[in-house]
Amino acid sequence: MDSLSRTRARSAGTLYLVTHVTSIGAVAAYAAGAIALGVTLEFVLAVACAATGVILWTLLAESGSARATAFLSLRAIEASVILAGALPLVGAILDSPAPTGAAMSVHTAAFLVGQGLVIAVNTVILGSLLWTSHAVPRALAGLAVAGGTVVFLSDLGQLWAVIPLNGPVAAVAALPIFAFEIWFAIRLIVVGVRTRATVAADEDAIPIGSVGNAVRWHWMSRSSRGFGWSGSALS
Repeated sequence: MDSLSRTRARSAGTLYLVTHVTSIGAVAAYAAGAIALGVTLEFVLAVACAATGVILWTLLAESGSARATAFLSLRAIEASVILAGALPLVGAILDSPAPTGAAMSVHTAAFLVGQGLVIAVNTVILGSLLWTSHAVPRALAGLAVAGGTVVFLSDLGQLWAVIPLNGPVAAVAALPIFAFEIWFAIRLIVVGVRTRATVAADEDAIPIGSVGNAVRWHWMSRSSRGFGWSGSALS
């Protein structure tokens, strides 16, 4: 990666960590009755969400413009839903010290949709792009797809009252996607992502007599074509 791409990767990784700190901090603030602090943290969370979408688009668009754009768009939607959920709380605390039950219900609904259903779909899209582009280890990309799928099913279960809202089952279901985002954030900061140019350079660097490597790269290229990559942008 060039210096600009490394800077962008580090920025994206840092912002991913910011989203976790502010999200957990907001939950703690609301539980303690510090509504203004919770809203402030969620504002920072929304900005960080949108920013990660923009930065990762610049890093991954060449490997799959359609999915990179979908990730960017859904990240913006997630940020918008977070802010929409915070607005009733702002209105409530401007009128009285404590928010009403209706305001809290809207905020809970926004959390279920924005930081639940939307982020689940978004993570699956990101994971599939990371998988086919070889931008990160396959284990990390696979964790994204698996984690997003589990959270999506969990949130549907909560929406349809199959499992308790924000209960222990939902908490366990969120662990894989939490692990993915932390791992991905650290990798972005420390290593970055492999671009299409890097992958191509690795292919060209295979020694002619290295049969094992040749077979491996032949399989990777066939696998990539199976996912829609043949040297042009993925869709």
